[in-house]
Amino acid sequence: MAELEVLNVSAGYRGRPVLRDVNLEYGAGIHVLLGPNGAGKTTAFRVLAGILAPFEGTVLVDGTAPHTHTETKSLIALATHRSALAPRLSVVDNLRYWARVLGLPPRPSEERIAEVLDLLGLTDLADRRIGSLSRGQNQRAGLAKAFLGRPPILLLDEPMSGLDPTTTSQLTEYLRGLANEGHTVVVSTHALADANRFADDVTVLQKGRIVGRGEPAALRTALLGSAYRLRVRGSGDMPAVLDRLGLRYEEQQGAVVVEVSDERAAEALVADLVREGIGVREVVPARNPLEDVYQQLQTEVPAPADGRRIP
Repeated sequence: MAELEVLNVSAGYRGRPVLRDVNLEYGAGIHVLLGPNGAGKTTAFRVLAGILAPFEGTVLVDGTAPHTHTETKSLIALATHRSALAPRLSVVDNLRYWARVLGLPPRPSEERIAEVLDLLGLTDLADRRIGSLSRGQNQRAGLAKAFLGRPPILLLDEPMSGLDPTTTSQLTEYLRGLANEGHTVVVSTHALADANRFADDVTVLQKGRIVGRGEPAALRTALLGSAYRLRVRGSGDMPAVLDRLGLRYEEQQGAVVVEVSDERAAEALVADLVREGIGVREVVPARNPLEDVYQQLQTEVPAPADGRRIP
């Protein structure tokens, strides 16, 4: 549908840079932007959406810069913590207004409004004024606005914040459907379990610089250089077998946590355990790999990297 490209971008406010030398290419898929508070995620979204012009560098949507060609902004929808909807209008009237701005025909737009209200659990709140909604409800209304026109590029700043588990699951499924249809979806989130589950790739931002990009497990290994830790459950004397195999492990609540070097080593471990007569019931990561990455970001800054994916 549309590709988003960021070339040597530095940006910020009042002459003070927040983003520095950012290079990225985003195509169809769900791309998670991960970083601690103050890393520059919100500024990045404002730049990508064509709202904040960079000090240096260029943002391109299918080869056209939204900062200089305003018509290109119609290809992008941004949903932030604050919905920027009219507080005195109802949820549905706000959506009707934006449907007209987007040029949606009246009858299809009413059907589309009903769809996004249902998706985000807002049907019962449709006639409530935006100003009377809670913060979480307001955020859901902002997402509904972003989804109205089914734009090829969606920029979602902490969309899961304040959502109940059912709505989160529905939203995740919806975003996956869009990505499969060719939409480019960029999401920032602190919900690391969600990010690890639905991200096609993760871009790590630290102090305004990209310090890594790739699939969660590969990213963890590339940034932290440490081995995989697997939680293994099974029948038989697993500690004795692991001792014979010369592997490091620790016993935890009826399971063992084993350290291996990579995915191939994990596959070999399972094969070895089965060959030794262990009935393997479960092999899962001992920890979400993004938790390790995020924890590391709180304490030190890894070496800068460009926006290319880690193999």
